[in-house]
Amino acid sequence: MVLSASFTKGQSWKQILPAGNAIDWTTAGVGGIPARKDICARIKPPSKVEAINFALASCRDGQTVLLGEGTYNINGTIQVPSNVTLRGAGASLTVLKATGKAGGDVISLGSGSVDYEPLGILSGATAGSTQIELTNASTVKAGMNLVIAEVNNPGVVTSAGSGGNCNWCDGWTDTGELARGQIVEVTGVARNKVSFTPALYSAYTNLPGAVPFRMSAQYAGVEDLQVYATNSGYASNFGLHMCAHCWIRRVESNYTDGDHVEIYWGFHDEIRDSYFSNAFLHRPGEHDSDLQIGYKTSTSLIENNIIDRTHAAIMLEWGAAGNVVGYNYTTGEFDSGAPNVVIGGISFHGAHPQFNLLEGNVVTKIDEDPFWGSASQTTAFRNWVVGTNRICSPMNGRANVSCAGPDSHYGFQTARAINLSYLSKADSYVANVVGSAQMQALMGYNAPLKQSASVEFPARRNYDAVAYGWSFGYGSTGDDGSGSGCSFGTSACHCSGIAAKDFIHGNYNNITQSVERAVNAPQKLPVSFYLPATPRWWNSIPYPAIGPEVNGGFGPGGHSYGNPAQACYLQIMHGVDGGERSPLTFNPDQCYGTLSTAVKTQ
Repeated sequence: MVLSASFTKGQSWKQILPAGNAIDWTTAGVGGIPARKDICARIKPPSKVEAINFALASCRDGQTVLLGEGTYNINGTIQVPSNVTLRGAGASLTVLKATGKAGGDVISLGSGSVDYEPLGILSGATAGSTQIELTNASTVKAGMNLVIAEVNNPGVVTSAGSGGNCNWCDGWTDTGELARGQIVEVTGVARNKVSFTPALYSAYTNLPGAVPFRMSAQYAGVEDLQVYATNSGYASNFGLHMCAHCWIRRVESNYTDGDHVEIYWGFHDEIRDSYFSNAFLHRPGEHDSDLQIGYKTSTSLIENNIIDRTHAAIMLEWGAAGNVVGYNYTTGEFDSGAPNVVIGGISFHGAHPQFNLLEGNVVTKIDEDPFWGSASQTTAFRNWVVGTNRICSPMNGRANVSCAGPDSHYGFQTARAINLSYLSKADSYVANVVGSAQMQALMGYNAPLKQSASVEFPARRNYDAVAYGWSFGYGSTGDDGSGSGCSFGTSACHCSGIAAKDFIHGNYNNITQSVERAVNAPQKLPVSFYLPATPRWWNSIPYPAIGPEVNGGFGPGGHSYGNPAQACYLQIMHGVDGGERSPLTFNPDQCYGTLSTAVKTQ
């Protein structure tokens, strides 16, 4: 039977996914970014941080500070307050050259972190609930936010993994014992009963608590400018901390000292239509040169972005819940300390991300690793997972990027397109395209890599002589499956039966050149799990562009046309897989809604 696609309204996943594995993702993001045409200040270079911050602080709600064309030397942090937009003349026209050494953000939307002052929950902490009863709600007011969390439930959630115990993973304790949670907004209080939105994604039964707080900023935005990093010591180019309904769009992030974007304790935030390129360091540590979503950030949207030559690309960790990562393109990630390793794409790295949707992305790999603990209820729908990374020179620092010569190659160690570790729980992978011509042509040290559709513990897993479409149930990247048994939340572990606990259906595997279907699963697939119709920013490539029923594409089996971000990068920006000559000139107006279907191969 041939799989087909159809438009459906509302929560279209309900006809496909197992109950309890998914949520309503249709409200992720700001919910409509305001245009804000009222300009409260026009600033020209060489204005300094102090002048920009004064103008931002002087704006009324709903106004915009407009930065004119040119280069601004930024020695400090630009603070965008609530209900105000900072807008440039364009990502290649307004350049903020970051020279400060503060260790913070170049541009901050919100600041701080949530203090752990929990209120006891008496009732209502059930899946789908929009009201709880607290022991005392006298400090809770409508418009505030709550973090709903619980003590790690043994056998389900752990902050311990192959890297040891992540004692900072909950943002509160020195044990990481409150890893899983969700941020909601209070809509009403009647005595000790508190109503909120959205509904709870799952039940909280193991000593649950509600932590009330007020966001430090809301409805703040940054648009149409470039941050040009200089390796002077910033933690991130863009920081959204305790920010609700905040956004970054149409920006370029040109290198980063630390992370390109950090969203911590966020709610309904949005990062979209942007270009994040290169980093000074490509190695693990305090930062991963990526877009990082953590500390219970909920209901946020990372959509239609280009990410090249980072370490990771997009990372969800530290309790990130109910977010959507949709239609992004990543290429050229690498680790300078392990230059043959396949790394990057979308990573789940620290306990305990849950109920996050990955849709329509073209990425190097999807890696639910066990390094700092568990993850659960991930849904991946209509992604093209390439399975290897093109690694180009230089390995560190700012210099001309070249993919020619002996130093340019594709990663072949840990070539596992989709890696679901022994700490991954109740995942759903539907209608993805797994593999690529590059993955199937990988060369090892002395011979081409053997190709295996999947590997699952207790089978032995090879580190650098076999490329796998899927990997299930192993621990660290070097875990070959030797030994036996499983002890949840320990550093050296692997488990059998992980694949059987997941819902895997309608994925095209390029190694077998076939679609793998679950027994008795629906054959007709929705176009999207969160979009109600073709989005306005879509170009003229087919929609849906990825999936088993898609034909005539340039991807494996003809089942992928990529996505608009990839088309922008390869066709309009004239980018190359691996990031040669990057950072490139980026103009989103040239990319979205006007492209032809002729896209160069991945």
